[in-house]
Amino acid sequence: MQSLKVTLGPERLVAAGVPWPYLVQLRDGTTILLGHIRWPEGGRYPIHYTAVSRDSRKTWTEWKPSSSQGVGPITEGSAIELGSGPLLVFDVHAEHIGNKVFERNYWISKDSYRTLEGPLKFRFSLPYASVDEHDDRGFPISRMYFRRSMIELENGDLLASAYGHFDSDKFPSEYRAAMNKTRSFLLRSADRSNWRYVATIAAGPYGQEGSGEPVLVRLTRGPRKGRLICLFRTGRENPIYQCESDDEGSTWTRAYPLSWQYSRYGRRRDIVGTDPDVIEMQDGTLVMSFGHKPDFQDDGNFLAFSIDQGQSWTQVTRLSSTPTAAYTGVREVAPGELFVVYSVKSLGDPGYDTVGRSVLIKTL
Repeated sequence: MQSLKVTLGPERLVAAGVPWPYLVQLRDGTTILLGHIRWPEGGRYPIHYTAVSRDSRKTWTEWKPSSSQGVGPITEGSAIELGSGPLLVFDVHAEHIGNKVFERNYWISKDSYRTLEGPLKFRFSLPYASVDEHDDRGFPISRMYFRRSMIELENGDLLASAYGHFDSDKFPSEYRAAMNKTRSFLLRSADRSNWRYVATIAAGPYGQEGSGEPVLVRLTRGPRKGRLICLFRTGRENPIYQCESDDEGSTWTRAYPLSWQYSRYGRRRDIVGTDPDVIEMQDGTLVMSFGHKPDFQDDGNFLAFSIDQGQSWTQVTRLSSTPTAAYTGVREVAPGELFVVYSVKSLGDPGYDTVGRSVLIKTL
């Protein structure tokens, strides 16, 4: 039984040739697309792309860093507009600099992404980290992935989701034996620059890949106010998993695969997808976006909803049906109105474009 009315707006081009989109929504209405274009052959980092809209997403303008800032941020959504005003944007690839210490750049904008200050350095220590691993391209790496989510607590501390390998993570992934399955973990900082390990969110031989590409949401209302919910990817053909924490991330429940009841007779389907995004709407509804890799043989991007603070998920809603890189982003841009981005196969081209659409949500 449906509890929400979901109305999809028209699909519009946001960024041609950009397969991996992430979204930031500022309080003044500015919307920022942070994305990757491609990995150069043998390259250490992807070619990044940024676009900004200041007219309610009617038009988009590519943004480039100043000549003194090199390539600028290479991020996968780790950005937060602080309560005090500035926007912080963190690079995704925290590189090992020795003695199990990892470091990378972060950036500050005080004018809605017209200009950036930086780069500045952030770092963290992980005594149990593995520094001799391989990524999903088979390339040797010595890094952690600082990505997707950042949350500001009442005392001003920041929480961030990350993933990578510890020394004990020796389960080979299904489709590339050189790449071990990853774990997701939580970091905390009181000063933006120095971060400390809080806890492992999930680790073990989940699915094809382990626990990767985590995303966090913190409930701001209702009987579970303050709860952290983490969703994470486990493979190209496996369910998205979820776990929760009620003590600011110090301990986590055992992760479990997500499914939804699609039939009035009680039958269920797994919620399969990669790189989930999740938000809490102003009315408390949770929204998850995700996509299907071509391996799953059911092309498309989707939304799912929770009206009971993450206790269950419902109304998986298809956004597209063409091949996709399966990376998405979703934000509430006005009460009851979402904006979601995802990639679709480019017409007459082997690559992907990022498209976006508004989605109206109404409680029945």
